[in-house]
Amino acid sequence: MPTKLAAIIGMSLVIFAAPAGSVTAQNMTPVKSSSVLVAKPAQVDFKSKKIGTENYKRTRITNSGPVAVRLLVSAGLPDDFGFGLLPGSTCPVLDWGAILGPGQSCYAVVRFSPTEGFLDWQAVGSLNAVATEATEPADTAAVLDQLSIPVLGMAVR
Repeated sequence: MPTKLAAIIGMSLVIFAAPAGSVTAQNMTPVKSSSVLVAKPAQVDFKSKKIGTENYKRTRITNSGPVAVRLLVSAGLPDDFGFGLLPGSTCPVLDWGAILGPGQSCYAVVRFSPTEGFLDWQAVGSLNAVATEATEPADTAAVLDQLSIPVLGMAVR
């Protein structure tokens, strides 16, 4: 099966599916540029899930900085994953409107629905959280932090 590749412009993100065992949670590292945003857990690992099931996991993203930030969460995920306005999700999705005060958190939820096409392949992607100054206009505010949260899952029978 060919490797699936995609890129998000300006974020240096590659998503792919790889043969079983070649990519693990242990060799995926969350990428961050400063300490404003913190994700717990630091990665979303579905491990192995049966084809045809629907599975949800979340991570809590916290503003650990001293000032309010405007937060945007996006994702770069292979086809078997879903992200957006899912049950339990409280983080802003493709919307610069949410402000997180110091110490405030939100939840980003990911769905993993394994299909036959990815059988025994490790699917890898990421959630991407960006914190900017909480100023107007939102689209010109300075970026304070960027956090990449690895997302992994494997389709099995």
